[in-house]
Amino acid sequence: MRNKGLILTMLAGLPTAAAAQTPYGASPSAQLPPPPSVVLPPQPKPPTLEHLPKVRAEGLLGQPVMDMKGAVIGHVVNVLIDQAGKPKAAVVEFAGFLGLGDRNIAIAWDVLHFSVVKGQIAVVVTLDAAKLKALPEYKSGAASVPVAVAKTPKPPQLEPIKSDAAKPDAKAAP
Repeated sequence: MRNKGLILTMLAGLPTAAAAQTPYGASPSAQLPPPPSVVLPPQPKPPTLEHLPKVRAEGLLGQPVMDMKGAVIGHVVNVLIDQAGKPKAAVVEFAGFLGLGDRNIAIAWDVLHFSVVKGQIAVVVTLDAAKLKALPEYKSGAASVPVAVAKTPKPPQLEPIKSDAAKPDAKAAP
């Protein structure tokens, strides 16, 4: 019985000792540090919108390609870009007779001219259509791409400038 009384006395003293301390071992009058503030990342601004007339926002793929006389010679089926993301060539599909013999030819971007005619995009190529059709075909999986480019004119050959100081003077006698 004495043991039972001793145990009860010990147990009675525990709640008072536990109530005098916080779980962190500090007294109840001590204040805990404030929680760290949470900094949220800035929210991105929504993009602004610009409304374009449909012809300005029309896609290039599928557009007809015309020669200098205005005859449709094919349609744009792809655009090739370089590593900087700039367009280098357009792949034009030249239609064969009754859909047979279609050929894709890559044409350099700088020989294509773009304009709007009657509300539609007009793509005009300055190279001869018959010569374009004879070029090697564009193959999408090939290691290199044959591209039709415009020949740049050679700069004119200039004659060397002759100075009067280099000519012997006929009046001067030795």
